[in-house]
Amino acid sequence: MTTDRTLHDRRKDELDKADAIVALTESEQRGMAADEKVTFDAHMAEVKRLEGEIESLARAKSAREQLDERKRYDVPAIVREAPVATPEAERTTPVVTVEEPNHRQYQKGDAFGAIVAARIQFAGYEKERALRWVRQMYGGESHPCVRALQQTTFTAGGALIPENFVGSEFIELLRAQAAVRRAGARQVTLVNGSFTTPKLTAGVTGAWLGNEGDNITTSEPTFGQLKLVEKKYAVIVPFSNDLRRNASLDAIRIVRDDMVTATANDEDTAFLKGTGLAGQPKGVYNWIPAAGKGNSAGTSLANVRTDIRTAKNRLDNANAPNVRRAWFMHSRAMNYLGWDLVDGNSNFAFPSLQNSAGATLGGDPVQKDNNISITLGGGTSTEVYYVEMSECYIGDSMDMEIEVFENAAYSQGGTIRSGISRDESCIRLVRKTDFGMRHDVSAYVLETVAWGA
Repeated sequence: MTTDRTLHDRRKDELDKADAIVALTESEQRGMAADEKVTFDAHMAEVKRLEGEIESLARAKSAREQLDERKRYDVPAIVREAPVATPEAERTTPVVTVEEPNHRQYQKGDAFGAIVAARIQFAGYEKERALRWVRQMYGGESHPCVRALQQTTFTAGGALIPENFVGSEFIELLRAQAAVRRAGARQVTLVNGSFTTPKLTAGVTGAWLGNEGDNITTSEPTFGQLKLVEKKYAVIVPFSNDLRRNASLDAIRIVRDDMVTATANDEDTAFLKGTGLAGQPKGVYNWIPAAGKGNSAGTSLANVRTDIRTAKNRLDNANAPNVRRAWFMHSRAMNYLGWDLVDGNSNFAFPSLQNSAGATLGGDPVQKDNNISITLGGGTSTEVYYVEMSECYIGDSMDMEIEVFENAAYSQGGTIRSGISRDESCIRLVRKTDFGMRHDVSAYVLETVAWGA
């Protein structure tokens, strides 16, 4: 009997032979000769035939395994006799009730986690086995996790997550953890890789007329554009192979949460101070001009009040909108203002910063974000951002791919780790996003801030 492994080997051999012809013609900088074209077409035709045979074999194997899979994951219903209030002599057939097994309770983001877990456990084209597994774990066809996997496209290299689950599952999880998203930046979808919105760069002017016949000076507004273009982002998360062997919901959520946390941290770093170079989005710090940045006045209460007033005046004097303004600061700075800084009567100067979940400063919410750069050593300094979030745009592509690398080596802190010796594998998420500001006067950055030194 032809085995699945043999078919894959034969397919690889045919592809290698076809690739060799292409490599030869490229090295000699010429097109294919007639005989080479015939040979190449023959190899590719055989590849296509073998792929069809592989697919048929996979379907047959799936059908054979279906009964065993059902037995493996099915949980028998619990049958209990219900009490009957009739004399024992009159009772003939016992009345029974059937209690269906309780499937796992759904939590926001579980559909994304189910896709990740299915990709980990069922590589390649084994989508049917993955679907059966998810049905047994979560319930019938109407469950979000089952629907998510039904819509997902499995390829030999990974799983392509459908865009409705990218938006409703992953992006919503990301919004809860990423400070810039959480603060209220506008989120738009990148269509065909980009998004463009107009912006007013200079407004019209008017004038008072001294006499009835005076000419009115005309003026016209000028417009520009903010264009977001997708930037490719990838995150690699190592995970223990024990998670591959453990199908529990807790294990699935561990991998899911690790990926979301890593993505949120990288996003905040880029959206606040990204350079806009080497494929990275340009962050707030590099969108605003030099006039939108200033050194902190110092650490005393009077100095801190001066810094706060300077930031607010910058946006107010530029007539920036006051819709969703927010502060971004490192936890050291936030804790200093909330717990160390006192007035002359030893009263906390900014008690509203003591509750990080609902912290405010000058009436505006504060986002504690340790992705903001901080310098330690000879001196401690950081940055504080004051931003009108309605002027910030995050563009998200709805394309996302999950890929698993079994026992792969990976770099951690500059050190190469062996997945084989550590019994670990890696999962990689690839997505596309960008960040931009509609007007560069809608943010101010305090630099060399020594609050919390």
